[in-house]
Amino acid sequence: MTQNTSVFLITGCSSGLGREIVIAALASGFRVIATARKVDTLTGLEEKGAKVLPLDVTSTPEALKEFAAKAIAIYGQIDYLVNNAGFAQGGAIEEHSPKEITDQFNTNFFGLVNTTDAFLPHFRARKAGTLVNISSVASIGGQPGAGIYAASKAAVDAVSDTWAQELAEYGIRSISVQPGNFRTEVLNPTNGRFASNVVDGYALAHGVVSFLSMHLAGKEPGDPVKGAKNIITVVTKEGQLPVRLALGDDAHPKLEKFYHERLGELEATRELSTGTSFA
Repeated sequence: MTQNTSVFLITGCSSGLGREIVIAALASGFRVIATARKVDTLTGLEEKGAKVLPLDVTSTPEALKEFAAKAIAIYGQIDYLVNNAGFAQGGAIEEHSPKEITDQFNTNFFGLVNTTDAFLPHFRARKAGTLVNISSVASIGGQPGAGIYAASKAAVDAVSDTWAQELAEYGIRSISVQPGNFRTEVLNPTNGRFASNVVDGYALAHGVVSFLSMHLAGKEPGDPVKGAKNIITVVTKEGQLPVRLALGDDAHPKLEKFYHERLGELEATRELSTGTSFA
């Protein structure tokens, strides 16, 4: 296969969707830099041709700038930054401690923003680059039992949408990918993080957490191999990207239903939503 000169840098590649995105990018002929907090988890990807680097996205902005310089030096460029690193926090919102909420946002949101900021000078100087921000279908419409996780991903959607507008003058594109349930390790009970302060009741939230971790884990409908291939296909097309990509046979109809319902609400409340300007 003829190698594509473009370079992907992907965060959170030790397992799951991040790992499959690396493999899909390599299979499409791209050069890839795979990262994870523990670099020894990336040995198999290195054997497939990826360069590997350790990265903790919760590092200080100064450390992330040093990392960016080291990563750029490998091939002299980065063309696609895939912000995939993250984890899911379970529990009703009230059950979370301030530290648990902060930890969730430090990885899923602030880590993503700070890592991107470390690479933006490179992208702006080249007047090119693509940001691929891995969000979740949970970011839309709320997610009982995972509200803090959903909030962190909704924040990812917001900055990704804004980057698509702010960075257009530099030729930089941004897309938020909203996967449904893919068969990865994210729902495995041994990998999950759960709120420490359990409150009696919350039947809906606790029921969702139990279903996801005890019944859906290992039986998710989404094939991460297929999902990763679709991500690579969409983000490497030339021209304007969609602002959002619903990913999964469960994600697309859920989001379609949500937007139809919101449009119906807008129409139903039109009279009271409007007419509020000074006469």
